[in-house]
Amino acid sequence: MDLKTANRLLELRKEHGYSQDALAEKIGVSRQAVSKWERAESSPDTDNLISLANLYGITLDELLNNSKGGVSEPASPSQSKDVKEKVKTVVSKVSDYGLYPRAAAAMMKFPFPILVVIIYAGLSFAFDIWHPLWIIFLAIPIYYQTALACKANNKKAFCLLLPFPEIIVAIYLIASFATQAWNSTWILFLAIPIYYWIAAFLVKNKD
Repeated sequence: MDLKTANRLLELRKEHGYSQDALAEKIGVSRQAVSKWERAESSPDTDNLISLANLYGITLDELLNNSKGGVSEPASPSQSKDVKEKVKTVVSKVSDYGLYPRAAAAMMKFPFPILVVIIYAGLSFAFDIWHPLWIIFLAIPIYYQTALACKANNKKAFCLLLPFPEIIVAIYLIASFATQAWNSTWILFLAIPIYYWIAAFLVKNKD
């Protein structure tokens, strides 16, 4: 988000007499998220932009362009296009932020599936361990789900997006193949509901 838009959000909040905590509660985000918007460190997503506009009783054009209320001339097609492009730009930048934006961007660019295929084929040809080495392919969804989690705007969302079930499945398969204790290693799956309970109720919703 550019500094001009960030300052606009700050001005609107103060004009309407909201503290950061009060505004955050009104639109269902954390105070840290509001603070980051006003410092141009992150951008509100589409839903939050709409919520802010509705709360302040203004249009998205007025929210983003600092236009004042009152009687105004109808927007020309070029002006309408500019507004739409600005909204699109602000929303598109959401993915550039989050808890770990650089890590997410780097992970998405890296050709991880190709690396997994090369490792699988290389080890399988070299040691004739096609089975159970296929388990390595579980690393692909784990990898990309982790990248997605890095784009989360707060710790709770990050924890909930982490590929914990996939990791448990991978550990279960590896442990079971190694020990042949299929009848007892299933207990690992009990960690999944415990993990999500902790993430949902104990992890604080902070940025």
